[in-house]
Amino acid sequence: MINYLVKKFIDDYDDYKNQRVRQAYGTLCSILSIICNIILVIFKITIGLFVHSVAIQADALNNLSDVGSNLASLFGFKLANKHPDNDHPYGHGRYEYIAGMIIAFLILVVGIQSLKESVVKIFVPEKVTFSIVAVIILVVSIFIKLWMYYFNHQIGNKIDSSSLKAAGQDSLNDVVTTFATLVALLLTLITDLPVDGIIGTIVSIIVILAGINVFKDTINPLLGLAPDKALIDSIEHFIMSYEKPLGIHDLMMHDYGPGRMFMTLHVEVDSREDIMKIHEEIDDIERAIQEKYHIHTTIHYDPVDIHNPQLLALKQQVLEIVQHINENYSIHDFRMVPGKNHTNLIFDVLIPANDQISHQILKNMISAQVKQINDEYHCVIEIDHAFV
Repeated sequence: MINYLVKKFIDDYDDYKNQRVRQAYGTLCSILSIICNIILVIFKITIGLFVHSVAIQADALNNLSDVGSNLASLFGFKLANKHPDNDHPYGHGRYEYIAGMIIAFLILVVGIQSLKESVVKIFVPEKVTFSIVAVIILVVSIFIKLWMYYFNHQIGNKIDSSSLKAAGQDSLNDVVTTFATLVALLLTLITDLPVDGIIGTIVSIIVILAGINVFKDTINPLLGLAPDKALIDSIEHFIMSYEKPLGIHDLMMHDYGPGRMFMTLHVEVDSREDIMKIHEEIDDIERAIQEKYHIHTTIHYDPVDIHNPQLLALKQQVLEIVQHINENYSIHDFRMVPGKNHTNLIFDVLIPANDQISHQILKNMISAQVKQINDEYHCVIEIDHAFV
């Protein structure tokens, strides 16, 4: 059914990398979710009041919070697609992440309120009236939520939308909570224990945990989440498939919302090559990355001497020294500049982002071991932290 709706309401539905098409997908999913959740709220509130079940009412309130979440997602897609302006030259793509935070907040509010009411029902229970109509409504609700999970999850992955993925996960959580509510209703037939309040409490805790997870998923991109390793490996392999690049370093990626990625990196090239030919190929690589990965890319090229045997041998020795200290370290931009009294070895050392070693201590360790090769070598070292 979702494929039929996509083909009916979305033009150029196969071009989901296009921002206009992406917004259409998000709008369709959000509207479908709003309609489904409103139907579920009406039925569950009615049945919950009729049978005096706090668990069913808690489940209905959870669906009501989902309506707010879907509205936030709907407006998030709309605002995210606004054209860049003078104050926001990188666009408004992060509105989608903000929408995700609103979803998380609403889930948490409803979960905490529901938890409070459910705990009260444990100590001051009310008689729950069993109803076969309520059972039918809850079973239908489970199937509706499974369908909502399917289309939100499927399209969320297709267009790489954190808010739709969150909506899909929330729907899957609702399947669990609604099933628990159904169990509570059935248990009222065989026990006088306050199972309604107990299961209502469990449902509320699941809702709260879901809200926390959604919050984490949306706050990470705003804080600056490291890019996916598979994506970086693919980009590096793609760049190295060209003729001129000899190596890559100082790669940084900035996320301003889905479809609004910016990347900078350095590419090492042969210092004896024609600079105009190098420049032409670098331009080709930047354009190709934009077309293939939809990432705005700026490449700085570093000329390196690959024809000096002494330099290459010395670079390998220094690399072995650095990796003996930590196998995850690497070096780049290695140069040798002879002077009157000593020879400068100028290079950068790349260390992992979470490495907390003192830069000065690391420089001293490397310099001391390099001097054992030749006392006339003087190291000029720059320490870089990896951003990928």
